[in-house]
Amino acid sequence: MNILVICHYGLYQNLQNSFVHHQVKALVELGHNVRVIIPIPYGKKGSDNNRISRGVMERNVDGAELVYVRYLTLSKYGEKSFNFESAMYFIEKNEMQILRNFSIDIIHAHTLGFDGNIGKRLAKKYKKPLVVTSHGSDASVPHEKGRLQYLLQCCEGIDCIVAVSSVLGKKIRSSGTKTNVVSILNGFDLKNLPDKQVKEQYSFLQVSNLLPSKRVNVTIEAFAEIKRNYEQARLYIVGSGPEKDKLERLCDNLGISDSVEFMGKIPNLDVLKKMAATQFFIMPSVREGFGIVYLEAMACGCITIGTQGEGIEDVICSGENGFLVPPDNPEAIIRIVEKCFNGLSDVQKIVEQGKMISKELSWKKNALAYTKLYKELLSENFK
Repeated sequence: MNILVICHYGLYQNLQNSFVHHQVKALVELGHNVRVIIPIPYGKKGSDNNRISRGVMERNVDGAELVYVRYLTLSKYGEKSFNFESAMYFIEKNEMQILRNFSIDIIHAHTLGFDGNIGKRLAKKYKKPLVVTSHGSDASVPHEKGRLQYLLQCCEGIDCIVAVSSVLGKKIRSSGTKTNVVSILNGFDLKNLPDKQVKEQYSFLQVSNLLPSKRVNVTIEAFAEIKRNYEQARLYIVGSGPEKDKLERLCDNLGISDSVEFMGKIPNLDVLKKMAATQFFIMPSVREGFGIVYLEAMACGCITIGTQGEGIEDVICSGENGFLVPPDNPEAIIRIVEKCFNGLSDVQKIVEQGKMISKELSWKKNALAYTKLYKELLSENFK
């Protein structure tokens, strides 16, 4: 099957950590031909580390054909309003080169809005079915802001929307869309899991961008209270972002700076090693479509704590294979940690259950589910 994927550069910037590329790689391993259109604004560093480069650049990575298309942008992220028409102009201008020797069977765009709109234009032109995957904020932000008409408009003209969790699927359906919405959970790369390591006692870890929605402040506030009773406790924070200075000041104000290490961005292999050496993984984020990092933490044997009402509810059953806490509630985190430290009899069983269920969610399983969906759409007289 020839699959044309559309994915903006933000989700394809780091191939090692790009869940879209992991999925593409799995599709290639199943025998599909995959070509990926990656719109990238002029001024943003591309795969060649240049901010200005020729209009179309091509690479073959892991058997997939990646086509980077430069376009002019008028906004910081290059994904809205004028930017869609600009990206579409440069794609259509270079269409013969982009689609050279490639006969499309199905189009798969990632995120509602910018990528989805490009997919709609190409699907209409080539009369091919269109799948759009929603990964989280593209649907949850307009849902929270009450912009249901905008969300409804994003859904129009798509043959099937895939939500990466059932919670996200419900938010999309709340727009009143008639488009079919299904849930297919993301996977993660099982090949890079480290060997079992000795866990550092009283150790805590959060891995995320340092953004308000990740609620790193909630983790820090909970840790400050935990440290009152466990002097040797340490918190490791992996990731970077605009909240770093604010979070460092919070640690200073709480008097825990000496016990909190901001590690910045580190390679995924090093993240997994850190998980394997840490007791607790905490990420009380909101607007989380799914959260592959939870799966990685569970597979590495961490006692994993996520947020109720977010995408990870499809995987974590609280008290059975991990824990879920209400949003913005450090006290709930503290109670769980105290139970675990005070001899909760099922802690090891919970960890083992977490390992088992996380390892069932591979990218191969994800790619097989998408292949089944593609075949169903192609059988519905789209040809």
